[in-house]
Parts: sequence; structure tokens; C-alpha cells
Amino acid sequence: MAFEIRPATPTHIDGIRRVAEKAWYSAHEPIIGSKTVDEFLKKHYDAEAFRSLIENDDAIFAVAVTSESDVVGFASATLDNDCSTTYHLGRIYVLPERWGEGIGRRLLATTEQNIERRGGEQIELGVMAENERAVKFYESNGYRRENEFYDNRIDTHSYEYRKEMERGKRGNPSP
Repeated sequence: MAFEIRPATPTHIDGIRRVAEKAWYSAHEPIIGSKTVDEFLKKHYDAEAFRSLIENDDAIFAVAVTSESDVVGFASATLDNDCSTTYHLGRIYVLPERWGEGIGRRLLATTEQNIERRGGEQIELGVMAENERAVKFYESNGYRRENEFYDNRIDTHSYEYRKEMERGKRGNPSP
């Protein structure tokens, strides 16, 4: 089924939350358990959190939608507070029944392009060490593992990944 990538709007919030819940249970519940997933979703994936991200001018938030306007995936990145050329990819999720269709790759590519347009030079992210599918996804898209850390929010070991954008590789100054 076809999809297109668009900027997220408040009208997408219910669909974004549906994707987040399904993806978190499919990808993370086997690693951290349903209780931790429940608590994390309740704390970090409520409608107001998404509305705040969508309305944040420094954030990049894209959705993948079908021709029927159903949200099937989303990605968001925010500007690092300590570095004006670094973005943090905080969320990228696709409905589990749509995994393998290239939706995640398109969301990631769109997010990276938007980061470069804004003068971003690198992207960083965290991923659960046991989430092999996500680890392979990031590595196959040019991200390199920088660090391992313990994420006490979800009681598991995680990796920090980083990717330099083409702009950063050339050493261009920030605009």
C-alpha cells in the first residue's frame, strides 16, 4: 500500500499514538516487559507531548500516511540544547504490520534532509542494545555506534549512535 511523507500536524496525533503503542509493544515489550512499556508510553507518549513537539519550531516531525490519511509511521528529531548543529532523533516508529516496506527508511531520509536544510551537521540517537532490528536499521543507514549506556528510565542497556551529515563532513560552518 502506498504512502507519502508529510509534516506532522495536530490532526495526526491520534494516529501517531496508535503507531507508537503498537510499535512499542512489538519491538520493546519482549525486552523490557509490558509494565515498563505501559509506564513509558503513559509518561512520554501522551497527546500533549506530541502536540508540543509538533508545535516546536526547532523540532522536525514527519508522518507517513496512506492515501486514506491513516498514519503508518512517524519520526521526530529535536535540536540538541548544547550544540546548535546536532539533532537528537528521539522517535522513529512504523506500524509492525508495515515493517519491511521502506517506510522507516523514507522517514529517516526525510528527517535527515530536513536536518541538513536547517544547518544540522550530525544526528545522535539511543537504541536498546537488545533491539537487533533497530540496531541493524541504523547501521545500514550509516550510523555508527559511539557508546553503550544503561538507560535507567527503561531498565536496560542501550547504545548511542551518531551520523555526520554531508554538511558536517565538509566542515561547513553553521549558518
